Amino acid sequence: MSTDIDIRQALRVFQIIAEKGEQRGNRHYFKGIYATSGFDGYDIELTDEKVTLSIYFHSRFDLDYKNQLDKDAFLEKIGKIDAMRKTRDKS
Repeated sequence: MSTDIDIRQALRVFQIIAEKGEQRGNRHYFKGIYATSGFDGYDIELTDEKVTLSIYFHSRFDLDYKNQLDKDAFLEKIGKIDAMRKTRDKS
């Protein structure tokens, strides 16, 4: 488990992907990230197929990745999607 994850940012990104993303099976896809939600809505998952961020009830989370480069690329994608919200809010 990593401690450098901004859970609030990840939840915002999940919402953006759910709103703007393309439905692919039971997931939404947007800007390189897939988002899924558990049946009860308490658990969510963001993944780019190399890195998976699972967020659970009470903001517990797991971050699964094989190497630092994959993790950094994933967090960069998350940051770029979140930045879209900030740009939209200024309009």
